[in-house]
Amino acid sequence: MSWTLFKANIKSTRTIWIIMTAIFVFYLATTISMFDPEGAESFEEMLEMLPEGMVKALGMDEVGTTLLTFLSGYMYGFLVLLFPMVISIIVNHKLIASHVDKGSMAYLLSTPNSRLKIARTQAFFSLVSITVFFIITAIMGIVIAESMLPGELEIGKFILVNIYALSMYFAIGGIGFFASCIASESKHSLALGIGLPVGFLVLQMLGGVTEQISWIGNLSLYSLFDPNKLVEGASFAYIGMSLFALFAFILYTSGIAIFNKRDLHI
Repeated sequence: MSWTLFKANIKSTRTIWIIMTAIFVFYLATTISMFDPEGAESFEEMLEMLPEGMVKALGMDEVGTTLLTFLSGYMYGFLVLLFPMVISIIVNHKLIASHVDKGSMAYLLSTPNSRLKIARTQAFFSLVSITVFFIITAIMGIVIAESMLPGELEIGKFILVNIYALSMYFAIGGIGFFASCIASESKHSLALGIGLPVGFLVLQMLGGVTEQISWIGNLSLYSLFDPNKLVEGASFAYIGMSLFALFAFILYTSGIAIFNKRDLHI
């Protein structure tokens, strides 16, 4: 573990991280302020006025009547697939591929740090950056909910929803990190790091449009993420978390191993 490199990563990624975190927390606060315990049914009636395909594509077809299910259906049904994804894509691209492309990897390898140490440091930073995002999100969500609607949020389950989302982003981050480790050029890293997560998102949205093509959604990695099932206590959510963790382990360890052995033209 190289703390010098870890701190350099913070400096190079903090701007986009702060912006995306602030935007997500802002939307979280806005969503909480929109919830009316006595008028939740009115919100559902409003959604019924919108095109059914659009509502399903955005993952808002199961907006619940409690604050937790309301957040699970709105914030964690669709928006959670956007802002943290930007952080994950940009951070993981900068960790390996960007250094190789700019030639700064030659400098890193000229230090006493081994390839393995550099790769492990970057993998650790990748996991920490998204973990801190969800820790802050969970804390701010609880603070905002308790200040606006005391006692309405089921805090324990809300934390579990964030852990569920975090496990999904470990897998998404694994894709980006793996792409960064194997790509010979920066553009290839971005193509894989952006293409796969966005492709999964498109499949997820298409699968929610109509029943006739709902099977398409099952091809998406995000099909394993259903916070409403977690709130209900269904085993599906815990199976999803386990699979996300397994995918992340395979992708990160494979990325480290490949980077440690590959020829670098730097």
